[in-house]
Amino acid sequence: MKKVTAVLIIIFMIPQLLSADIIVTRDNNRYSGKVIKILKNDFAVKLDDGTVIIIPKKKVTQIIRNNIILDLDQGIRYFVEKRRPFLPFLILSAATGIYGFKKFKDYKDHKDQADALAAQAGLGDEYQNLNDQSKRDLAYGIVSTMFSIGSFYIALRPLEVKVPMGKINLSMQNRSVSLALHF
Repeated sequence: MKKVTAVLIIIFMIPQLLSADIIVTRDNNRYSGKVIKILKNDFAVKLDDGTVIIIPKKKVTQIIRNNIILDLDQGIRYFVEKRRPFLPFLILSAATGIYGFKKFKDYKDHKDQADALAAQAGLGDEYQNLNDQSKRDLAYGIVSTMFSIGSFYIALRPLEVKVPMGKINLSMQNRSVSLALHF
């Protein structure tokens, strides 16, 4: 049983050890690496290329690891959830696209019908049929097609949701760092 527990701990700890932190500063500089030491006023970060840099704590705004964001400015810890809303927006895109094509067909039918009535009556281009709904059908077709394209774009775009997990209380002393979460 001890071997199974040890193997499970190793399996769950390897991603934590291999994952890289992303440190975002106030100047929007992003450093990717591991925080190796927290000093009194600085973070010591080993970058992915192996170099070690010192970043002042006053300049750091966020620390991002996997799906967790530590926002040091606001003192809140977030869990980031990324999803792709395929199904609802694809159904909406298909429905509005079909409606748009139907309205374009209705526009063509109503326009042909109005032109046939004008030709049958022997009237020229100045003739306007007040019952002609072809322009309304054209407008509905254009708007619903644009709506269909927009919803298709949203369906393929990943959405990020930041869920606040609690406040961070970070207290630092010369030899230790304590982190408390308040819900």
